[in-house]
Amino acid sequence: MRALKICLWIAAVGCLLSVFGMFLPISVWQSFAKVFGIETFPDSPLVVYAVRVMSASYVAVGVFFIILALHPVKYGVMVPFSGLAAVFLGVVCGITGLAAGMPALWFLGDSLSCVALGVLIFVFWKRYFQ
Repeated sequence: MRALKICLWIAAVGCLLSVFGMFLPISVWQSFAKVFGIETFPDSPLVVYAVRVMSASYVAVGVFFIILALHPVKYGVMVPFSGLAAVFLGVVCGITGLAAGMPALWFLGDSLSCVALGVLIFVFWKRYFQ
């Protein structure tokens, strides 16, 4: 049970780090992009809106992982669903990054961490509850 909770907490913290995207100005995003060798973001309202909404969505998912981590037994089928959803998101990140021609450094961290944590969550849940 401990390993499952640790994985859920890691997923929660990873998602909650997106809270910074909700509040940081575009100039800070541009600075981070330069550090990672990413092209600068277009300075458009649509990009600002998309990044802030995406960040808020990740924060909400992080809260969901915290709830699961506190009482995994209580939430039953939601725990393996969270693992499968993380794997799905990781696969989509990987396929999209490749299809868009992005350098691997830009998307592999997201993709691989989602897939790995999702598989671990599902495996640990199955070990404890089946």
